[in-house]
Amino acid sequence: IQGPFGTGMSGPSFGKCPVTSNSSFGQNDDAEVTKALTLKKLNGFAVGHGWYFWNFKTEFASKWSFLDLWRDGIFPKNVSDYHESEGVDAACRKEDRGEFVCRAKRGVHEFELKSGLAFACNFPEIDCSDIKKRFLTLEEQCDWAFNEYWHLNRENGATCDFGGAGHLLNVPGAAPTVLPGVPAATPAAVKKVQPGHLLVSVAKWSFAAILGFIALALVVVGAAIFAVVRWRHNRIRRQYSPIRDRGV
Repeated sequence: IQGPFGTGMSGPSFGKCPVTSNSSFGQNDDAEVTKALTLKKLNGFAVGHGWYFWNFKTEFASKWSFLDLWRDGIFPKNVSDYHESEGVDAACRKEDRGEFVCRAKRGVHEFELKSGLAFACNFPEIDCSDIKKRFLTLEEQCDWAFNEYWHLNRENGATCDFGGAGHLLNVPGAAPTVLPGVPAATPAAVKKVQPGHLLVSVAKWSFAAILGFIALALVVVGAAIFAVVRWRHNRIRRQYSPIRDRGV
């Protein structure tokens, strides 16, 4: 029931669903927030499933009514052919670029933070060996580990949730300018092929090829011998006349 995406807001069961509430984000312009959320949802469906059509045409609540949303300029008219000016394609650009920071929630239980920290530090590319020396509090340790893990794995579908202990924040200037990435092999680190190893490899392949040709030759010779034997056998049989019935 956590949601929406990385905001830390509660789900509809707690009465703070941004679709029906005009104060869940403390927003001043509720129509603008509704439009932003709508375009993000349409963008997600367009990328994952193709074009998307909202079938709630006659709902009493305006935020669930396609016609009311379209009249207010919140919902595109033609959902099967978005125009660039409607902003659907660019609605999730910041999410796609990872221009957020993943932080630990304040006020959650200590065991939730420790569980999330253990999960993040279990990832091979995250070195938490001296994390307690670099960050004094558990929240700060989780801030660093959560953010590292999310930026390393977000393109593979990882979320900034950590069992409800983390959330995404849109903090201007807080997102790393150079996002962490999984270390890739550099040309200097690539193992060089030694000439001796190359000759050994060629020799192995040559020996295997010779064995293959020998096996093929044996099969051909065997097939030829079998054909000759069958031919001779049939020829000898044709030299004898069959026994015919004789009248008594």
